[in-house]
Amino acid sequence: MGKAKPKRTWVEIDPNALRTNLYYAREQAEGADVMAVVKADAYGHGFAETIKALDSEVSAFGVATLNEALAVMSVTKKTTDIMILGALLPDEREDAVSTGLHVTISSLVEAKEYNKIGQRTSSRVKSHLVLDTGMGRLGFTEEDFISEVHQISSLPYIKIEGAATHFPCSDRDLEFTKNQIKKFEAIIKESKLKAQWIHLANSAGIINFGNAGGNMIRPGLMLYGISPTNDPGHKLKPAMEWKARITQIRKLPPGSGISYGQTFVTDRNTLVATVAVGYGDGYPRSVSGNGAEVVIQGNRCPVLGRVTMDMIMIDVSELTPSPCPGDEVTLLGGQMAEPIPATELASKAKTIPWEILTGISPRVERLIRT
Repeated sequence: MGKAKPKRTWVEIDPNALRTNLYYAREQAEGADVMAVVKADAYGHGFAETIKALDSEVSAFGVATLNEALAVMSVTKKTTDIMILGALLPDEREDAVSTGLHVTISSLVEAKEYNKIGQRTSSRVKSHLVLDTGMGRLGFTEEDFISEVHQISSLPYIKIEGAATHFPCSDRDLEFTKNQIKKFEAIIKESKLKAQWIHLANSAGIINFGNAGGNMIRPGLMLYGISPTNDPGHKLKPAMEWKARITQIRKLPPGSGISYGQTFVTDRNTLVATVAVGYGDGYPRSVSGNGAEVVIQGNRCPVLGRVTMDMIMIDVSELTPSPCPGDEVTLLGGQMAEPIPATELASKAKTIPWEILTGISPRVERLIRT
């Protein structure tokens, strides 16, 4: 075998941080079972790396699509339950049922279609009934749920494993979320539904409402060490550090334009490092001109001009000693005194940390930190 090629840009995943964040989520939720949400390649952290770290610690994994569920199934070493949180297309349903995945049901019509698949494949369909208490995305209305739940319960190939709802603003509108919880509890009580798992709380819901009256929680963003709320007292630990390497160092005179459009022009002699990462890797182009920084030699250095597809340019004039080609640059996270949190990069990009993490492209290698 040939020698491994040097990396240009990569992320390092800390499995201990993932587990620490999981324990913190469980502490907030009074010992509720945990469905670890690993959709979108585990929020950009990598399916395989994340699942290996959490497989023995959780009751279930939550994903968005059939292909994601099958990818998780290929990695997990135990019979961890896997739930597809989104609605499946009609031609995806049979594969989900035949492989024993958990699915969501949002209507009597959908339940009957799944029952037919269960009959055809001689399978009990592991189902979670979703109530729409304010998200407006999936789920039964209150009226439909009350009138239809008993018909669904009587379908011979439908096994109701859980009941769920989703919080659209548990990070900011606590009164609305409280009313969602009350509404959900009242509907379940009136319906007399019995299910193994009752789950409502996403990450912000866990932080603000614990288990929110359920016996299972669905942490997503907080598993990866980022709080969706403004609470500075949380004990979450970022699980990712994104790095790249310097390819060139150049000294440019005053009046030199940097990058496309020459939106930045040097006003002094400037030592510029070109770094092997760009928006093709998921580093957001929208941070251009908005004060984004990276860390080199433990010091923050500004990004100059526009982010290009494969490269960014950094002002390293103040660093002593001057960096060299091949040196590491930290783009996100980090163990230094001044890390770059995902919330900061998201703010510079005028977006949210979820988009920053899930936008890191497949060409950025994921590595487990040992």
